Amino acid sequence: MARKIRQLVGVFLWLVLVLLLFVFRSSHAQQSSPQQPPPATALFTGKSSTLDTAGISVGRRRFEPAARTYWHSHPGGQLLLIQEGRALVQEQGKPVRALAPGESIFTGPNVPHWHGATPTQPMTHVNIGFPGGVTKWMDPVSDDQYSGKTK
Repeated sequence: MARKIRQLVGVFLWLVLVLLLFVFRSSHAQQSSPQQPPPATALFTGKSSTLDTAGISVGRRRFEPAARTYWHSHPGGQLLLIQEGRALVQEQGKPVRALAPGESIFTGPNVPHWHGATPTQPMTHVNIGFPGGVTKWMDPVSDDQYSGKTK
């Protein structure tokens, strides 16, 4: 009987030792892991707050060479971020502009405009529409308008 008790005590001591090693290793791993970022309130100097994004639309669109939108306007304005290729963009009454990857353009509220790819290469952009209503679609962009011959 004494032998069984010694065996049980031995098993118990081994379990305690394993448990202590486990606790030591996990607390050490937590201490050596990368620090968690500070709370969002500690990431800004001065007063900053998150605003409601209701009504904002975000999309990503690819245009094949020479593809383009019709003339249109957005009641809240639109931001285009060119991701790949080169874009052609025109606001009504202004010349056609070419934009490269990494460039952007904001078209103000209710300003008729169009955008698309160049004649020779595809283009991908991210578009962000701001709240204010529904996009108003107009006429197709003529080949002369697309080529910059007419405004």
